[in-house]
Amino acid sequence: MRKIYLLIVTGLLSLGASAQSQKEIHVGIGTGSIQELEVRNGTHPLFKLASGSGEPIKRTYSPAGPIRIGINSHENRRFLLGAEFNYINTEVMNDYGTGSNEFINFANYSLMASTQYKYFDKPKYTMYSGVQFGVSFSAVKNQSNGKKDQDLTGAFQVNFLGVRYGTKLGVFGEIGYGFNGFLSGGLFYRLD
Repeated sequence: MRKIYLLIVTGLLSLGASAQSQKEIHVGIGTGSIQELEVRNGTHPLFKLASGSGEPIKRTYSPAGPIRIGINSHENRRFLLGAEFNYINTEVMNDYGTGSNEFINFANYSLMASTQYKYFDKPKYTMYSGVQFGVSFSAVKNQSNGKKDQDLTGAFQVNFLGVRYGTKLGVFGEIGYGFNGFLSGGLFYRLD
């Protein structure tokens, strides 16, 4: 009976030691997000406010972001868990044949939980894939006529390949599909 208790205590201590995580804060920027593509393709849930006076002869897009900030925890040799906030802003300028124009602003705020599987986890180099899911709040304002609208939708990101380089301070880059964009990268800083 003592041996069973000793085995249980030893197992719990080793599990507790392996469960100590290294937390890191990351900031980054991406390009080619779902929200930007939806605005460009006219499929964004709030696109109805993007044209108030007929069909424009020229439409100009100015995207910014996604700008990302989040925290990850290296739970063990293979998994990272975390959460992330991102912001994307897409400005649209419609020029009409009458010489008039209108300015529309799409702002998207997303909060997502994340999990990543590490293929390689060396002291300075990590290669991984992962998924993120959460919610996105969208707000649109047509500056020309003052109309506004907002919407709440699901948010996701699938990272096919991600790479981290550095120990305490480092860089990361990701190729994926979703609310963080097709290409994304930035800096991370490990707290412990």
